[in-house]
Amino acid sequence: MSKGIPAEGARSGLYRSPADVNTLRERLLAQGFAWFEIDCSQVRTKQQLLEIFARTLSVPQTFGYNWDALADVLQDLSWVPTQGHALHLRNAGSAAGRFGGEWNVLLEVLARSTMYWKSQGREFIVLIDEAPGLPEWK
Repeated sequence: MSKGIPAEGARSGLYRSPADVNTLRERLLAQGFAWFEIDCSQVRTKQQLLEIFARTLSVPQTFGYNWDALADVLQDLSWVPTQGHALHLRNAGSAAGRFGGEWNVLLEVLARSTMYWKSQGREFIVLIDEAPGLPEWK
């Protein structure tokens, strides 16, 4: 690896969305990434959240609609062959408040998925709006 060039998968992680998500999306799309928008504003239940993930990611019909199934899907994505994957969870602040402990489970699933892809040398970036506890994407 050359000095100053990040290792494959080095950007994989869970981040607070930057102020200008559109510019980042355009840049990642130009690099061959798949970009997925998950709008959390209308989500009221865990089932609705899992359904929006399933719909957005076009998961296989065998999807089990539970946290383990979401983890399995996020650590596969073989039906979306790209240079990398980026998930953007919009309007997440209000959803985090509504879900309480379940939101922490989602964050754990997402964090483990980013670690998995990083260990595979692949980029998997998760950006979450209104997430003050996460490092900001730079």
